[in-house]
Formats: sequence, structure tokens, C-alpha cells
Amino acid sequence: MNGRYELRDDQWERIKFILPPERKPQGGRPTKDNRHILSAMLWMVRSGAP
Repeated sequence: MNGRYELRDDQWERIKFILPPERKPQGGRPTKDNRHILSAMLWMVRSGAP
């Protein structure tokens, strides 16, 4: 991933372990991957999106 507001690979490697697991043990609805969700949050904060 190399978008303007996205984390670099080295940054992602340093923080990915502190996020919750992407899959719940009991199943359920498939989730988006943590990196995708974090990138969306960073875009909101950095771009000033309303």
C-alpha cells in the first residue's frame, strides 16, 4: 500500500500486533482487514474529511 494517507509497510509492522484479531473465533460476518480500517481512520483525520 502506498497511498498518500496510508501507513508504510515498516510502520504497519511496528503496530499491527496491538490491534485485535481480524477473525472472531466464533465466526460471523467477515471483517475488513485491520490495515484497511486503520487507513480509513487516518484518511479521515489527516484529510480533514467532515
